[in-house]
Amino acid sequence: MEVEEPAGLGERGSRMWRESLAIWSLTPAHLVLLEEACRIADRLELLDSILRAGPGDVNADVAQFADISGLLAESRQQSGALKALLAEIRQGQRGAGPAAVEVAGGAGVSDLSARIAERRNKSSG
Repeated sequence: MEVEEPAGLGERGSRMWRESLAIWSLTPAHLVLLEEACRIADRLELLDSILRAGPGDVNADVAQFADISGLLAESRQQSGALKALLAEIRQGQRGAGPAAVEVAGGAGVSDLSARIAERRNKSSG
């Protein structure tokens, strides 16, 4: 059965949708969880782009909300939600053994922390 990609997914979420369906056979309920996981992956990509952008690169409307500690906290929360959803989705597989899933592009908190440290090193060096 061909499952249509949800409307409005970004590049990362769309890739995650396609690659996940290529390795998993999911129940309808778990497809809903996968859709939400893909949206969170896109959201993490957006948060990362805001954190990486220089002050002049951020839209003025976004800049007023661009408190770095708040963005980092939100990113951690979204990463945790993504991890929980992926664990639930893995349990919902039908007819497939456990598969290791890695969110492409490094959506984890440790990846984000490493990128922030790298950016600080470039700024001070």
